[in-house]
Amino acid sequence: MTIYREITGNQVLMSGVIGWVVAQVLKTIIDIALNKSFNPERLTGSGGMPSSHSSFVVSLAIGMAGVEGYQSPLFAMTLVFAAVVMYDAMGVRRAAGEQARTLNHL
Repeated sequence: MTIYREITGNQVLMSGVIGWVVAQVLKTIIDIALNKSFNPERLTGSGGMPSSHSSFVVSLAIGMAGVEGYQSPLFAMTLVFAAVVMYDAMGVRRAAGEQARTLNHL
């Protein structure tokens, strides 16, 4: 029980987890609206928008800013980490889109 309290008491970690959960729930709601059916894989699966990876790392950075301040080296580190994750995610999505276009053409 102590470990649970320590983990849930970590404001930075919990802000990241909440960001991830919000993105996954929104992704599921959007999927239900578009496809008129519930796909439980949308709650935990990756891919699609909004990006849960980006939501998680941006929430971590904002949480770190709230706890440590904007002048903190830890905030700077989480901000750079968030930028790298989002840049990489854009590249992966672009490559997947190009591959999909090529496969559809074939």
